[in-house]
Amino acid sequence: MVTKLEKIAGPKHRFLLNMGPQHPSTHGVLRVVLEMDGEYAMALDPVLGYGHRMHEKMAEGRPYNGFYPNTGRMDYLGAILFNHGYVGLLERMCGVAVPERAEYVRVITSELNRIASHLVGIGAYVLDLGAFTPILYTFDDREKILDILEEITGSRLTYCYLRVGGGDQGHRRHLHPTDPGLH
Repeated sequence: MVTKLEKIAGPKHRFLLNMGPQHPSTHGVLRVVLEMDGEYAMALDPVLGYGHRMHEKMAEGRPYNGFYPNTGRMDYLGAILFNHGYVGLLERMCGVAVPERAEYVRVITSELNRIASHLVGIGAYVLDLGAFTPILYTFDDREKILDILEEITGSRLTYCYLRVGGGDQGHRRHLHPTDPGLH
């Protein structure tokens, strides 16, 4: 994608530098327009949205309950979080009350998914710094969390578990703080 940058008035050593967008396989897709004064960045304008996948357009032609699977594919590392946000929106919009037990299961699964996502981010960050071994430990811990999520939801990566008013089938496993998978 070619973007024309505006010229800025002032001395010739001041210029705009277009940094990005980077390739979608990098850790985060971002474009930054930098206002440079020689070697120094004086201002920057971050431009987000290069990972856009047209989910809102796909949702227009589907019933609300037909869009559940798409919410789990918006971010494959935080799929339950997107499920949680979507069903929460529908419940508030329709005035649906959620049982307390279902709220607990939602929060537990969302937090487990968030921790698993952060483990990937931390491991990738340390790998980018040049250390290989820590990513093996973070992925090992992530696997333990994914095992728990798989027992609860039936899936390891892209979840379609949460529903308006509760979950898909209740949960398949009783969670307990002394669970060896949580340590």
